[in-house]
Amino acid sequence: MKKLVFTIVFVMLFADFADAQSFYSRRRDRSWMFSFGLGVSSYHGDLHDVVYDGLGSAVGSNLGIGLRKKFGSQISMRLDLNWYGIGGDDADNGFLAGKDPGQRGGPREGQRDTRFVRNLSFQARNIEASLFFTFNLIPVNGSYTRRPVLNPYLLLGIGFTTNNPKGEHPDTGDLINLRKLNTEALSGLGYGSKALVVPLGIGVRLKATQYVDILFEAARRFTFTDYLDDVSTEFPSIQELTDAGRTGSLEDALRLFDRSAEAGYETRMPGDDRGNPEKNDAYYIFQIRLELYLPDNFLKQLFQPSRRKPKFR
Repeated sequence: MKKLVFTIVFVMLFADFADAQSFYSRRRDRSWMFSFGLGVSSYHGDLHDVVYDGLGSAVGSNLGIGLRKKFGSQISMRLDLNWYGIGGDDADNGFLAGKDPGQRGGPREGQRDTRFVRNLSFQARNIEASLFFTFNLIPVNGSYTRRPVLNPYLLLGIGFTTNNPKGEHPDTGDLINLRKLNTEALSGLGYGSKALVVPLGIGVRLKATQYVDILFEAARRFTFTDYLDDVSTEFPSIQELTDAGRTGSLEDALRLFDRSAEAGYETRMPGDDRGNPEKNDAYYIFQIRLELYLPDNFLKQLFQPSRRKPKFR
């Protein structure tokens, strides 16, 4: 990972140096930008509440690339592709019957947190493709070289994410695709492998060189699914789970849909709450990005067939 980051930074800075030799290139505006970023991601849902539980098991890493097109002085459109990791674990929640002393005197003091009895967990490595609109709080008029050193901006977009939460098998330690098990005995084959997301966030653009910006971004992804964590409604009965459709193993489904006994508690009864279907899941992506201002004819140079120079005899 460090070698990849170093290589990209080196190429970007070399491109800056080479293009800087042209006086006229500095006077022309550039409306295309390529960015590369990495950071951390976090999940918020039935197995983890970032307000009360902090970060903990919900934190994962992320990696992303983007291509931005500027329209006017404040509005841009950016196409992003992000790889991100998230997770959640009932046994690692920060507010478990007074486990976290910081909750004393807080809004949940005196409440009994029983998520540890449920004892569910998941982890996921997903891919997100999104189209963003960005809005600079400080207008950038004229050439890109006249942009301010520091410029905050807003993010709003729409996209899709893959959705394949996995759980660790207690006997083998293997990661099992929970979506394929249909652990809540939903109709058909259960929930889908993709979900619609609406990213909303903020960022700050810092001018590092004439051709390179450093971006700091934080955005919440509002999703249209409650199954990022494979948890949403009620515990089914053994018969309901057996009769439900699935593409995974029934044996694994019976082993992983209720894990209370592994923590030393009684198995859940059919109809007991497994999650809260009234609130969809969400996730956060925090990134540091490098953004390179590209020549406006870069697409033509990229896709135009190269012409061979005539050979002199």
